[in-house]
Amino acid sequence: MLEVIQFYYTFHAWAMAGLLETMKQLSQEEYRNTEASGHGSIRDTFAHLLRAEWGWFSWFDKSMTPEQVYQLTLKGEEIATIDEAAARWARIRLQEQAMIASLTEPALKEQWSFQLPNGVSGSLPLWKMMLHVANHGTHHTAQIMAAIRRAGHNPGGGDLIQYLLQAK
Repeated sequence: MLEVIQFYYTFHAWAMAGLLETMKQLSQEEYRNTEASGHGSIRDTFAHLLRAEWGWFSWFDKSMTPEQVYQLTLKGEEIATIDEAAARWARIRLQEQAMIASLTEPALKEQWSFQLPNGVSGSLPLWKMMLHVANHGTHHTAQIMAAIRRAGHNPGGGDLIQYLLQAK
């Protein structure tokens, strides 16, 4: 399982780098105002994606308690430019890399219990939660890429098969 997590997060980093490069095509107006589904503009959807990864990995690496994570916010205004978004992602990526580098097979199988603010509670192995976070990133990346296309730009591609063929 460790190899799968490492692989998937390497792919995720590649996809995010491509997304940020693609976002550089946007004007500030397009970045702030083009609807990207679910969380408003491209900027606000990207802020949601970053806040989620920051929160999950702050819990996973034990730098924050779940209660602290629930209090985290990241508003679109805090990543007002694409350069600010890229800088924020770079910090989160370093956190992810450090945590993933410390993982072991037994750690991935450990059960993590949680209770969400809405009252939902449960317990899952770490590897399943980590796959959820990566999948969440893929979902919002696709929303942003669709919005970039609607704004009249070529979003390129971020599919796993493209990554696999490029890595050959």
